Amino acid sequence: MIKIYHSPIARSLRVVWLCEEMGVPYETVAVKFSEPSAEFLALNPLRTLPLMQDGPVVMIESIAMMLYIMGKYGPTDLAVDITDPAYAKYMQFLMFGEAGLAMYGNPLVATKFLAPEGMKANWTVDYIKEAFKKRFAYVDGALGDHDYIIANRFTAADISVGYAIGMAGFVDADEGLTERLKAYHQRLTERPAFKRAQGVK
Repeated sequence: MIKIYHSPIARSLRVVWLCEEMGVPYETVAVKFSEPSAEFLALNPLRTLPLMQDGPVVMIESIAMMLYIMGKYGPTDLAVDITDPAYAKYMQFLMFGEAGLAMYGNPLVATKFLAPEGMKANWTVDYIKEAFKKRFAYVDGALGDHDYIIANRFTAADISVGYAIGMAGFVDADEGLTERLKAYHQRLTERPAFKRAQGVK
């Protein structure tokens, strides 16, 4: 069975959410960033989440895990086939949710929780928040009047982007969210699979 080392606010939420959407059995191991277990550190000395085990397979990148799970435990409608005209857009936003959005949140998380009080407001924080605004505008344009990134079909790209939007709120970088993106995120978080995933501790 898939084992997911997990914290509710971490990128492991993407992987738990995907498993819930697909109905793939999994188990979770709660991880405290301040007190990582020896078992966790032996598997991932970088001390980052997510961490996933599937038999001998060990992975630490959330989007790679999603692709792996869909490939191994599919087929699933959450993936878009390479023959589909929407495949390129799907792959673009599956990756963009991390490389173009959530990745920018890492310095904000570190600043919010680790920086001395006098260093929490700085040029880099302002720059990153502006970067989020620009990227939200890009996602808004791609979404258009559709319910999901790939028109009216929910896919793994929405899990990727949806997590990043939630992360932006967590680090106070959601000022650039349009009403359309707020409605989109609400649509995602109202899905039964997301609610189940959100309840996993």
